This record gives sequence, structure tokens and C-alpha cells, in this order.
Amino acid sequence: MAKKTAISGEYIVSQQESGTIKVFRVYDNVIGSLREMAAKIGFIYDESWNTRHFGSKLIDFINSK
Repeated sequence: MAKKTAISGEYIVSQQESGTIKVFRVYDNVIGSLREMAAKIGFIYDESWNTRHFGSKLIDFINSK
């Protein structure tokens, strides 16, 4: 659980209860970010997939490894 969190633009900085700092990036273009991630990990997708279908398939692919 986060002890404290700050948001600046597309970045979220979070300090956990343990003191660990985590940084997350929120993308404005979700389908674009899914395509970028797929390219980096070698996931082949269908251009006709919508965001929900693409995201679900990508999660399954990542979790199967």
C-alpha cells in the first residue's frame, strides 16, 4: 500500500509503506501504448482488435511466460 502519492503530468510517483519509491507512467493513448509494449516483447496482434480485447490478450501472453 502507498504511504503517499503524487501525480505530475503522465507520471505517478508513489512511496510505499516500506519506503520504496515506485514510478508509473499513464499513457493518454492506450491503444498506442499497447502496440508499443507488444512490439517490445514480440507479441503479434491483430490491427482490428479494440483496446479491451488487445489488453486482455496481451495480459494473457505476458502471464503465460
